[in-house]
Amino acid sequence: MSTTLKSPVPPEAEDAAAPVKAPGGLAWAVFRLHRWALWAWIAYVALAAGVLLWAWGPAANELASLAAACDLGGQTEPSCARNVYQALETYQELMRLGFFAVFGAPFLVGAWAAAAPTAREMETGTAELAWTQSVTPARWLTAKLALPAVVAAAGTTLLLALYRLAHQEGAAAFTAIRHWTPSWYNEDLFTMTGVVMVPRVLCAVAVGVLLGLLLKRSLASLGTGLALLAASTFAVTLGRGYLWPREIRFARAETAGSPYLSLNGSEWQIATGAVTESGELAGDAGETAGYVCMNEGYRDDGPGFDADAFYSCLEDEGYTDIWVAFHNRDDFWPLQLVESGLWLAVALTAVALSYRALRRRTAV
Repeated sequence: MSTTLKSPVPPEAEDAAAPVKAPGGLAWAVFRLHRWALWAWIAYVALAAGVLLWAWGPAANELASLAAACDLGGQTEPSCARNVYQALETYQELMRLGFFAVFGAPFLVGAWAAAAPTAREMETGTAELAWTQSVTPARWLTAKLALPAVVAAAGTTLLLALYRLAHQEGAAAFTAIRHWTPSWYNEDLFTMTGVVMVPRVLCAVAVGVLLGLLLKRSLASLGTGLALLAASTFAVTLGRGYLWPREIRFARAETAGSPYLSLNGSEWQIATGAVTESGELAGDAGETAGYVCMNEGYRDDGPGFDADAFYSCLEDEGYTDIWVAFHNRDDFWPLQLVESGLWLAVALTAVALSYRALRRRTAV
């Protein structure tokens, strides 16, 4: 009877036979690779958050206390009024800085996403090297898309929340001093007090990654991404009023005065024109005729508007009435959701095209 003896395996050999997995895997590798961009984004968000926190706290509180101490509607000392308006300018300047910080975030994130995550690795060939290791192309692309999107969306959401708080804190004092309320459809209030900036920044990440895969050059991807984002932002801003059905108001039924003065401050005029004799709504030509006839309505030196002269002129031009298309305050969230859906649709399309382009490349 014989016994087979096995020589003991040295501990060093056991350690060598079992490779140690890097902490965090692919996600940790992506964060390590782009750690400078991550720290730059954190610093950017922290700086913008500090500005908005100052507007929300010290600036808004000082504005409210100074406005309460001064009787701006009566006899007020010049120094007191001057202090109030200086505090208001400080608050408004902080809010403007916060607006530009949030509004510019998609451009910064989109430029980085177009130049760094995929374009640089495709340009230098490190992407192919990663695919030959334990990382599949699909996992590689998922990390390049998901991690920047999460970080960018989190920072943007934080800044939007702070801007909304700062606006709510100082809105009452602003109205009391200026005697008017900023319109909800202004670019700053619409984009900063809603949700559209989060889908926009996600779209910037998705399109940037796609451009990096397709163009494979950092500078070309960066320039193309910025141009596309600027053009799409301009187009959406210009056509925002047409994203949701508008209400139409006819002048004869609403007011005996000027037909263009029937809207209040919470109603956003989108288009105007005139009604033809056949009942059709004429746009540019009708609007031109309406403004020409306004001169007839104000031709008299009397204190009011001569509606009879206005409509007589309008009928001579071949029209019977004036119409105004507008959105009211209740359309804020429908417009927000429709615009957000457009940005998300583009983002999802870019993600699908990215995976398709990657499959075609790796199948060769």
